[in-house]
Amino acid sequence: MTRSRLLLCAALLTLTACSRREEAAPGLPWQRIDLWQLRPQAEVLPGDSKWLRPAVQTIGFLGAEEVRDMTRVPASQLRAFPRRTAGQIRVLEQVAGSRLKWRLKIGTDAYFSFIPLGTQKECACQWRFGVRDAGVIKVLFEAQAAVVDPFAAAVAEVDLSPYAGREVDLLLQLDAAPGTLVAVPGRGLPTALVGSPALYQRQALPAPAPVATTGRPNIVLIGMDTLRADHLGAWGREPSLTPALDQLAAESDVWLDAFSAFNVTNPSFASILTGLYGKNHGVYDLQTPLPAAHTTLAELLQGAGYETLAILSAHHLGDHNSGLGQGFQEVTLAGEHFAGELAVDMAIDWIAARDGKRPFFAWVHLFDPHTPHTPPQPYALGFRPANAGGLDPVRAWVPFRQPGPRDFEEPVLGGHRDLYDGEVAYLDRQVDRLLGDLQSRGLLANTLIALVADHGESLGEHGVLYRHVGLHDTTTHVPLMIRWPGEKRTGQRIRGLVQSIDLFPTLVKAAGLAVPAQDGIDLRELTGDGKTGRRAVFAEHAGKLGLMARTAEAKYILSAGNTRFFPDGASLYDLQADPEETRNLAGQNHPSEQRLSDLLRRWLAERRGVAAPVNPREPSDEEKARLKALGYG
Repeated sequence: MTRSRLLLCAALLTLTACSRREEAAPGLPWQRIDLWQLRPQAEVLPGDSKWLRPAVQTIGFLGAEEVRDMTRVPASQLRAFPRRTAGQIRVLEQVAGSRLKWRLKIGTDAYFSFIPLGTQKECACQWRFGVRDAGVIKVLFEAQAAVVDPFAAAVAEVDLSPYAGREVDLLLQLDAAPGTLVAVPGRGLPTALVGSPALYQRQALPAPAPVATTGRPNIVLIGMDTLRADHLGAWGREPSLTPALDQLAAESDVWLDAFSAFNVTNPSFASILTGLYGKNHGVYDLQTPLPAAHTTLAELLQGAGYETLAILSAHHLGDHNSGLGQGFQEVTLAGEHFAGELAVDMAIDWIAARDGKRPFFAWVHLFDPHTPHTPPQPYALGFRPANAGGLDPVRAWVPFRQPGPRDFEEPVLGGHRDLYDGEVAYLDRQVDRLLGDLQSRGLLANTLIALVADHGESLGEHGVLYRHVGLHDTTTHVPLMIRWPGEKRTGQRIRGLVQSIDLFPTLVKAAGLAVPAQDGIDLRELTGDGKTGRRAVFAEHAGKLGLMARTAEAKYILSAGNTRFFPDGASLYDLQADPEETRNLAGQNHPSEQRLSDLLRRWLAERRGVAAPVNPREPSDEEKARLKALGYG
């Protein structure tokens, strides 16, 4: 990271910490005006061409298109592992020498938010953002357009509250150094990239939103990708990375001992959305769609009158591969992988457009903790928001580690433990924004929030870096919590083994519907009234490369065909004496080995008579390359 980027980040930290008033207007819902979709007017253009477009809308990246230092990637890996990008966001590519204008009426507690991503065309440029009020322009923010970094610049949040109630011009100007406004053959005029431009403000709703008459709650399922339970403050991570999720946990039922049914994304979400183990739904990879004969959560809810939305932040989770579009009226799929802010922006906009006459179900899938680890600044430097703030701008930042830049320690995949933490902290901020929007609209009174991860991640344990292979707790122990409807709630921390498949019957019953036959058990039945959860939990490995049975005391794993990472055969761990699973006791006459082996054998033999999955779809060369870039294969 360059010194200038560090100084810019420090300046933005100061801006966001000090430029806003401390008190927000209570009782007014937030309104987000996406200035990317609301095309700006061209007030100033370079030269005299009236046909020049001052800004182009595109889906770009929260960072660089290739985030690795390619000099560190072994030559033998260059062809096998194609480019690795930062997450996708909405980007305006602004031409140097232009001024963009949006004329808007400013509401209460308003602020302008954008990410000064920088330039890919060697633009010696500087942004100036200002407001024209009654013909007078006041510059409120300035930043240099540096070369786009793998770790994007911090978001700029510029206070507009002094202009509340007035119609003004928002102006974004990109100035170029004298003599540099020259078109380069094949590249055109120099440009710079503006990420996620938006106006946030509090506004009274035009009319009270109708209340759904079905008596059924709205349901928001936040599916976190590659998120380990032990990296959340509610599970004991200190210092905490996640003030928003910690606050959510304080208002939720939190199942501390929850385990995924799989170690990869598509099969895991197939289990979550059907309540079925893989042995019964048949999806073991990233190309086999869930058979249409299976009934998904979305299908049940849509049949009961719910409006349904899925925002899928990883391309390989799309319906073409997963079959999980069943029951969703709208599915938004990433071209590669969304950054969390884009997925949350889409969810906020969709929820704002509901009329309240019908309950809604939104599955919001967030991908960010997955490799490559590219959190934007200041998360990449080791800072996170001091507190949960909803859609308020961040007023203060605190370190969660010794601050400073980090380079990838695993250059092929683009991974670093500290940058993984930064991704988790960034993800927490995005969930904070979504929850803040729901709260400001008064929707928490009738909305159930369920949060679960599909799987965890290995951060060096068992000799594995930044891959979720194997069935150890690092890849199967996941966060799971439910905030039940109500304005103010006090949650509880619940011990006892449960599984991610148990969400399915829990949510179906919460919607007042009959639960079809499946493998899950309502979480309230499992752990309520003094009950202590499941006797054992089970998981299967992608590609049918392994099985796992786990009790509170011991874990038994059978591995077959996964020799790139683990030898074939059995592994047994005494979790009381060896919670890190470092000493394999298999074959040493440990009393639990035969018991768990028999338990796993009986579990595997119990099958449901369901339709077999279709043959895996053969991915295109482009899709194969995309999956390799994420560490699959």
